[in-house]
Amino acid sequence: MNNRDLLTLRAIARHGSFRDAAERTNQTLSAVSMQMKALEGALGATLFDRATRPPRLTALGRAVAEAAAEVTGAEARLRALAAPEAAPAGRFRLGLTASAGPRLLPGFLRHAAAALPHARFTFHTGLSEGLESAVADGGLDAAIVTATGIPSGALRHRVLARDPLAVARPEGLAPDAPFLQFTPETGLGRVVAAELRDHPELAARPALTLDHIPAILACLDAGLGATILAASDLGDRPSRRLARHRALVLVTRAGGPLDTAGDRLADLLKP
Repeated sequence: MNNRDLLTLRAIARHGSFRDAAERTNQTLSAVSMQMKALEGALGATLFDRATRPPRLTALGRAVAEAAAEVTGAEARLRALAAPEAAPAGRFRLGLTASAGPRLLPGFLRHAAAALPHARFTFHTGLSEGLESAVADGGLDAAIVTATGIPSGALRHRVLARDPLAVARPEGLAPDAPFLQFTPETGLGRVVAAELRDHPELAARPALTLDHIPAILACLDAGLGATILAASDLGDRPSRRLARHRALVLVTRAGGPLDTAGDRLADLLKP
């Protein structure tokens, strides 16, 4: 049994189809299909109902996918223990949220060439939850996201910054003006949603949900609504800081190509 097959199985369980898992893990569809047939052969069991299109995991397949997390996580931890820290070499895919890019990328690019001379990076933007899933599935080597909880055993979080949240409300805001809410299903949105429960006067407003911080800021600047965001995202706009923080973290896959150099990478990314 190949642990790579187990990682692919986890990707299928997470994303729902062979095709989506192939895209997330940078494999061909035929390679994913062959891996699943090999895994079924090794286990002597049928993990997919192939009478449907796309094939769906059986109840046993879902149970095996869940148990596979323990196997792949344990392997990753063993590799991390045994591998000395070394300067990474090769091409790496780094994900980041759109709001983190302007804040962190200039400093990173300024120093990375000298600190990591044999590493080359491509950058991919997205929402925190999707980026973290891509790291877990092998589609990304690392990502910068808003932490929403304790990472799974296969992932590692290194804190880059802790930003206080802040509430911004234009003067003279109409009573029926919306609350400009960052999408609550991922990353920063979950932290904001938790804070919003402590502000019934804002929670009572109709919600205008957006997944793009510059769009929220544009609406805020036009006096069209109130919002809660990280203070660093609000910049010098009038706002009131709150007790709750947003933790910006570097996510790596334990034992992955960037994990052993994760502390060095995190230092280069810190604002």
